Amino acid sequence: MWLFRALGWILLFASLAVLVGDGITALQTGTFRFVAAGELWYRLDAGSLNLLQSVIQRYISAWIWDNAFVPALLAPAFIILLVPGILLLLMTRKRRRQKFF
Repeated sequence: MWLFRALGWILLFASLAVLVGDGITALQTGTFRFVAAGELWYRLDAGSLNLLQSVIQRYISAWIWDNAFVPALLAPAFIILLVPGILLLLMTRKRRRQKFF
């Protein structure tokens, strides 16, 4: 349980870091643009992104790559990190015990 909670916090902070990076880039360039998840992944490790694409297209289905992965990779990176982070934190939150008396 604590592992999923820690992963949720890491994803939440990564989302915040990406959003701050987008803001800093906007201040430098004068135009605001969210970085896409695929662009961020390519910057971090282009080889793994290319490997994932080739494995999914060759062994699973090209349709799945085109209709599921490509839209996710084109979405803003902070949202792709934020949503699973919040879901993990909500699923692993500590519940209060109710006192009957």
